[in-house]
Amino acid sequence: MTGKRVLAGVLAAALLAVSPGFTAFAEEGQETPAADGAEAPQPEKTPEELAAEEEARKNAIYETIPDSNQLPGWPEGPKVHAASAIVMDMESGAVLYAKAAEEQHFPASITKLLTTLVALETGEPDDTVTFTEDSISFLEPGDASIGMLAGEQLSLNDALHAVLLASANEVSYAVAENMGIKMGGTYQTFIDRMNERSAELGCTGSHWVNANGLHDDQHYTTAHDMARIASAVYQYEPFHHFMGALEYTIAPTSLKNEARTCWQNHRMLWPENEFYYEFCRGGKTGYTDQSGTTLVTMADNGQMRLAAVVMADYGIQAYEDTRAMLDYAFGNFTKVTIADKETSGDIETFQDEGAYVVLPAGVDFTQLECQISAAEAPAGTGAVSFDRWIEVLTAPPAPPAETPADGADGTQPGAEGTPEAPADGADGAQPGADGTPEAQTDGSQPGADGTPEAQADGADGTQPGEEGTPEAQAGTTPVSADGTQPEADETAGEGSSGSDGDSGTFGNAAGEDDALFGSERAGTIVYTYAGQEAGHAAVVLNQSYFGQESEMEWTPADGSKRKSGESSPAKLGRFSTRQMIVAGGAAVLLIVVLCISLNRRKRAQERKRRNRKNEKTS
Repeated sequence: MTGKRVLAGVLAAALLAVSPGFTAFAEEGQETPAADGAEAPQPEKTPEELAAEEEARKNAIYETIPDSNQLPGWPEGPKVHAASAIVMDMESGAVLYAKAAEEQHFPASITKLLTTLVALETGEPDDTVTFTEDSISFLEPGDASIGMLAGEQLSLNDALHAVLLASANEVSYAVAENMGIKMGGTYQTFIDRMNERSAELGCTGSHWVNANGLHDDQHYTTAHDMARIASAVYQYEPFHHFMGALEYTIAPTSLKNEARTCWQNHRMLWPENEFYYEFCRGGKTGYTDQSGTTLVTMADNGQMRLAAVVMADYGIQAYEDTRAMLDYAFGNFTKVTIADKETSGDIETFQDEGAYVVLPAGVDFTQLECQISAAEAPAGTGAVSFDRWIEVLTAPPAPPAETPADGADGTQPGAEGTPEAPADGADGAQPGADGTPEAQTDGSQPGADGTPEAQADGADGTQPGEEGTPEAQAGTTPVSADGTQPEADETAGEGSSGSDGDSGTFGNAAGEDDALFGSERAGTIVYTYAGQEAGHAAVVLNQSYFGQESEMEWTPADGSKRKSGESSPAKLGRFSTRQMIVAGGAAVLLIVVLCISLNRRKRAQERKRRNRKNEKTS
């Protein structure tokens, strides 16, 4: 029996060996030939080869010519390492620099600017933010956090400081959850409002699924949309106060008898830092493995207020790119007040006499093209009062907590005794920032002197991200109480003036000129140069505008060619209301003349009859 089994095994092996498609194993040390049609296994690339490929990819992105450089007569802007970038004037909506600005990217923690905007428009500083298990449970090791516990409570004021300064992901969730409840719904209600608000601002390439920016394939935006959002939140005075502090301490809660200190991480805000930028007034940083470094920066040089955005950038190069773009914009563009130059007979008055266009150096106002259109009064979101916010934010600060000795409890090391800029802020794992609950809750400041060594992982763009640690949040000196608080319509830019939605027109808040906005003669004039919007203004149109054809070309006194378009004039058939009135008057006059003529003729005929009658009787 044993012999039969051995024989059967030998025969089976022989059959397999001669069967088609059978591959015998090669001897040790020899490669196994690939089956017909199969790809041969590729040898693994060495670290050096992978690094070379990544460097080549980065160089290709850097060498990509910015879109704005290809505009005729446009000043040549700098090359940047970011895949997408933009500089936009926050008041006029004029785009001064653009590189793939409409390309969609993952935003990471710059999402929190929109979260802050919606929260400010919904809540009051004293509103209670309660932390549920849902607002905590999603956190993973390394996620930016200030170590909140389920059941703890913060004021909305404290919570938004943690959102913007510490980039705390659990606090962002809790703010959305509690403000959603205040809206009469849930966390998802707040997310829905984020999408609605984004659309109101004219954002066309964005979709939001969370309030903190942790990665999701369906959570994306564009550089242009982020500039619109930045412009909108920048007009709110409480935001300036948030940005005005380089640190903020949250008092102990009922569940944790320990203060939490949040630090500004945007390096362009920290004096004596190599990336410090004197005109920087605010912003937000972000980073995830999928998004790369993202950075939003607001800057004001006293002449223009600009929003600069870079996306899919690399660590500290985001600061270098931002500085280059802002220097370019401040140095090559000027503001021209529209009311001083516009001579169109269609415009009765400007709703904001300070409205302006932004022109490249060497370009004259007469070279602009413009479009005038009638506009219905916009449906505003209602007036938002920040009186209570300003009262809270301008209250005398509490006595500062005692600072631990250098090196103890992760305290701020500083440079020559001065506080230094924290690490890259692109949600990198800066020591002492908030990459872990322990790091933030002991009040320690990340960073040292702005050098790469002090930037931790964020210095080279490899920081663990948004899921990773606190973001670099911008800061500035607080604005005065009479600063930038809008009256009502939170939609910045064209969203409030009936134009294309670029955000930032501070002077046209609803409520300032309700009578004008509600007027049947309200309109908008939009200026463009080389296909780029240079600015816009809300106007009141003369009656003559509504007597024209729906669209005509005319040449005003300044010699420029313009197009005037009418969106909804009152007309009957092919005739305007004014034309109908004139025609009606002429008809009445004609009837009167005919009646008088007929009456005279009748009287003349009567006289003739009487004369003939008298002749017969005589």
